[in-house]
Amino acid sequence: MSDIKRTAYGGINPHTSLLRCLQLCNSLAPDALLITGDISGDDSVESYAHFTALLASHCPSVPFKVIPGNHDVNPHFNQMLKHATLIAGSAWQLGQWHIHGMDSTYTGTRGQVDNQQLDLISQAVAAHPGVHHLAALHHHLLPTNSWMDTHALENAGEVRAWFTRQRNIQAIIYGHIHAVREHTVDDRAVLSAPSSCWQWRMTADFGVDNIAPGVRVLDLAPDGTMTTFIRRIE
Repeated sequence: MSDIKRTAYGGINPHTSLLRCLQLCNSLAPDALLITGDISGDDSVESYAHFTALLASHCPSVPFKVIPGNHDVNPHFNQMLKHATLIAGSAWQLGQWHIHGMDSTYTGTRGQVDNQQLDLISQAVAAHPGVHHLAALHHHLLPTNSWMDTHALENAGEVRAWFTRQRNIQAIIYGHIHAVREHTVDDRAVLSAPSSCWQWRMTADFGVDNIAPGVRVLDLAPDGTMTTFIRRIE
């Protein structure tokens, strides 16, 4: 948000909660940070300036990448963060892991991943069979059976089928739903990340959960083993 003093659901201030989430991240000594979209809430250039300033202040030596969310479809996202955007066909190399990004922004709050992106990631994975691969996007691949499914990925079935064929991709992570979900597709993990501000209830009607903001931690071992857990601010 452009207004760093603004609060909303549950009295949570997004600027302050992001600050505290980044402090939490830094305390865990991460090798990298991946932000899975919806960096802005109001399409303002100030919101992205606040975001980059908080990263510089609280995780100054940690490399980061971003994926656009449905709230990032504006010229300011590219202006401020194009250099840090994780795109299909240009994997982020972290040790023995390659992280692949998809842009699922489409129309309004709904998403879609086009075949060109899937093909680019397939080619990048095939070109590096000796490493481990993880993919990330903003929208959810599986139904939440909640009001959030009106803001879904329109070709989720197609992306799941693609994932099933990509045996060298160990997991997919996403944001969007402001809640924690852990599923498997073809025995591989599909994981959401909590929001750095408000947490949504996965109910038929819109609702806000009273769970604190947080982050998902991924421990990506050189042998391809992945361990994951959630940490929340106090």
